[in-house]
Amino acid sequence: MALDPIYEPIQLGSHIVPGIWRYMLPEDVFYFRVDPEKLSSCFDCPQVKAHGFHPSVRCCTYIPRVPNFLLGMALQDPATSGLVKHFIEAGFAIPEGSQFSPEQLSRSLQQLTTTDRSQPLIVCPFLDQASKRCQIYAYRSGVCSTFFCIHDQGEEGAHFWEQLQDLVTQVETALSQWALQEIGFDLEAYFERFNALGSQLESGSDPHSFAWSVEARKHLFREWFGREQELYTSCADLIIRNKQDLYSLAGQQKLQQTKGYDEALRQSLAGKFPAHQIAESLPEGDPVSIKNIWYGVQLAHRNLQLSRSQSPP
Repeated sequence: MALDPIYEPIQLGSHIVPGIWRYMLPEDVFYFRVDPEKLSSCFDCPQVKAHGFHPSVRCCTYIPRVPNFLLGMALQDPATSGLVKHFIEAGFAIPEGSQFSPEQLSRSLQQLTTTDRSQPLIVCPFLDQASKRCQIYAYRSGVCSTFFCIHDQGEEGAHFWEQLQDLVTQVETALSQWALQEIGFDLEAYFERFNALGSQLESGSDPHSFAWSVEARKHLFREWFGREQELYTSCADLIIRNKQDLYSLAGQQKLQQTKGYDEALRQSLAGKFPAHQIAESLPEGDPVSIKNIWYGVQLAHRNLQLSRSQSPP
């Protein structure tokens, strides 16, 4: 039986991205001219050379926000199912997908502010440090798919990738929330419970693994606690059945936010880390519409082409 194209990686220029992008994004994205980012090769990491990053970890000192449906797709893939099961059992994921716990965020920010990058305080659980490879590469998040530490096309190139990252991340977030609603998960009550965690941040993280504590996960999952794999695969099945309409569905979804929880987390971090780094991790304000972000992506790509045409040969 032929593999559904949603599982097969696709190329954006010379860059390989998850196959679901075929359906999550406007078709025009794949007609963009996207040059390779040769300066930012993970297997010849410039940050290891220039700033002493750990050679096996590099900048993977981050818990990626992989949406629930991608975790579900990875669970259905024999090559990744065992790893994702362990990831879920270890407490790295909540109903919307994987997300950093309060302690994981604190350690990630500490890692960003330290001058010694050779001993990472937090490492992505999906990273194979021996091979230096992402073990869920076909199902990685929009951030991991679009991040480059150095850009061959300079500021214009950086801006294009940042805009595309915003678009993919917003679509992923919208679809993860839409999928939860569609499988019968009470989204309104979930966000009320999430905001309530702001008053008990110290109990949100496991003291040994730094992942989400059992108490926090029981609080957030409620009747789905212990059935997390079922939740993620149900979300994946729903996304696959509706694959032809994903971009439209994402644009129609009203995004819910954890404003109360985020504000409590900001206050707990204030004074410990630079304000701009806290703001980048916990942005304030209402979400920008997917339609407007897409316009920004198109504008950034146009400006990138203009800058390229004006550059000396």
